Amino acid sequence: MNKKLAILLATYNGERYLQEQIDSLFRQTYKDWVLYIHDDGSTDATPRIISDNAKMHDNIVVMEHVGGHGAKENFFGMLRRVEADYYMFCDQDDVWLENKVELSMRRMQELENRINNCDVPIIVHSDLFVVDERLNVVSDSFWRFVGINPDYLTKFERLSAVSLTTGCTMLINNRAKTTAFGFPYDKACMHDAWITACTMKAGGIVSGISTPLIYYRQHSDNCIGASEAHPFNIVFLFRHIKELYKSNRKTSRMFKSLGCPLHVYLYNKIMYRIKNKRLN
Repeated sequence: MNKKLAILLATYNGERYLQEQIDSLFRQTYKDWVLYIHDDGSTDATPRIISDNAKMHDNIVVMEHVGGHGAKENFFGMLRRVEADYYMFCDQDDVWLENKVELSMRRMQELENRINNCDVPIIVHSDLFVVDERLNVVSDSFWRFVGINPDYLTKFERLSAVSLTTGCTMLINNRAKTTAFGFPYDKACMHDAWITACTMKAGGIVSGISTPLIYYRQHSDNCIGASEAHPFNIVFLFRHIKELYKSNRKTSRMFKSLGCPLHVYLYNKIMYRIKNKRLN
């Protein structure tokens, strides 16, 4: 019996790019999936675009609106309500390469066959192309652009240094879902960081594909975008002290709720800066 893959698409006032994203999903070489869409109360043409596509495709499920809460709660809400064997998260403004689902599922199946244990939480994620509004490539590696070193971020505590996974690249198994909901997630910064931290804390597997599989579109309405990594010096610190404080406060609270105290959080932030001054 085929296992069920659910693609979870969260939308909010996404009329500019939504159709292009949906079209990229239906060009996927891997076809065995169901697309679940939950709109967060859009006031533009997004609901019409969703309705038109649902009429054309029998593997689109439009979920009943349950209130506006922002991207994090939109994705958490869908993940809670949808039952499947595997899940992928989809943003409304990106474009997926045609083999994204196929390569992600292939890696997932390789890992499952290797460990032969369905009770292990597993996450597969990938690098991304950073692109502008018109899909012109700004960087051919999001990991390098923002300063992510997957080879170093292999332990739960080290995840506090920098966010390893990007939600729109993630494929998770059902065990990763149940693991994430096994902890109270009120301190979660975002769904992707939380699921990844919970998976690693539980001794699960997080496997990265170094090939970019998404055009990660940067535009003025991004909920969370790509910020280029900069050398961490005193000038940079003073220019961005307020943003850095807010960001670290949220992240440290999240890791504290999972059993990583502040001094461990700070140690890993510092060690990451020392060992990964700049990725080239």
